[in-house]
Amino acid sequence: MFHTLKVEKAYRRLLYAGIINGIGDRFSQVALMTLILQMTGSGLSVGITLAVRMLPFLFFGPLSSTIAEKLSRKKLLIYTDFSRVIIALSFLWINSPDDMWIVYVGSFLLASGEALYAPTRRASIPAIVEQKNIKLVNSWEQVLVGFVLIIGALTGGLVSFVFGAKAAFIINILSFLIAGLIITTIPSLEVQLEENVTDKTEKTKMTKLFAVILSSSLLIMLVSIEMLVPFANGIENVLISVYAVETFHAADLGVGILYSVLGTGFVLSPIITKWIKGHYLLFGFSCMMMEGLILTIVSQSQSFALVVILFGILTIFGGVGNTLIDTVVMETIPVKFQGMYFGLSATLANTLLGISMFLTGVLLEFFEPRTMGLLNGSLYFIFGLLFFLWSLKLIYWNKQHELTRENLGTE
Repeated sequence: MFHTLKVEKAYRRLLYAGIINGIGDRFSQVALMTLILQMTGSGLSVGITLAVRMLPFLFFGPLSSTIAEKLSRKKLLIYTDFSRVIIALSFLWINSPDDMWIVYVGSFLLASGEALYAPTRRASIPAIVEQKNIKLVNSWEQVLVGFVLIIGALTGGLVSFVFGAKAAFIINILSFLIAGLIITTIPSLEVQLEENVTDKTEKTKMTKLFAVILSSSLLIMLVSIEMLVPFANGIENVLISVYAVETFHAADLGVGILYSVLGTGFVLSPIITKWIKGHYLLFGFSCMMMEGLILTIVSQSQSFALVVILFGILTIFGGVGNTLIDTVVMETIPVKFQGMYFGLSATLANTLLGISMFLTGVLLEFFEPRTMGLLNGSLYFIFGLLFFLWSLKLIYWNKQHELTRENLGTE
């Protein structure tokens, strides 16, 4: 992995920018949630803020590839980072409940930048990385998530507690600035197409993308993952805080511990990923089933220490599964459609994730967290089993087609 990072110089800079950007954003999130509760004492205000952060993906996710095409991916990433420097400055003027409008507007605008940034960054990876290094680079993407969770959640909470929320906001401002400056040093993030792309309208290109997806059983399955898994993931996201605060009475420290072990699991996942040389989807969906089993055990555990250990193991499997599935996606989606596909997948995944988190909050008014945890684990296992069997069927079909072609060739 370190050799790959040394060789892939453009990606190395993209990774550093992503880590700095992500950690700064996590600092801001932790400080903002704490500040909202201190000012208003309202869980509803927190819920509105979280919902506001999801909305931009519905509006701007599909536009990311079009804007990147007009500006260039590099310019789009730079502009979104630098514009978020200005937007993040507004949080320094939050002093009382009367300033909640700044929270809502600022959160929406920052998330709008992320809705453009995230799919564009993801589409840039296969454009600048050699095909043979895609899996190792996707392992680094899981390490990125881990670093952001470990450093951002724990250190962000500590900085906010000791120095105040505004100190965390300032670090977030600097992180956007530094990340943008790093992106400026990357020569290009564009893919070199061998053919001229003559499609002039967004509608035409989207129609062709859907035609490509519908013509491939594998692509249909990959899109189905983006539509189903967020429902389980949304429940898990909500339950992390609920388990720590309500179930085990571990307060803010418990939330920080759980997020840090989640990050540790992502960082450790490449140790396993490197040994997997083929059948990526089968291994990936097996990991999803393991996540389901572990979440089921977590839902019934009476020991917070055991839950901490299980969450760390959980994200090792999650990191491996994410790496393998992302690698298949990048190797399967035609190059000229990747920007639009990642914009579409970000829109689907984040919109459905927001719906799932909202529904989970509603259901927790009627059901115990452990019951919701059991449902969460069951969904992960069912989805993993469904896609595992689907993958086996695709493998069988491919082998049958190969045998048919061989037989025709011998005749």
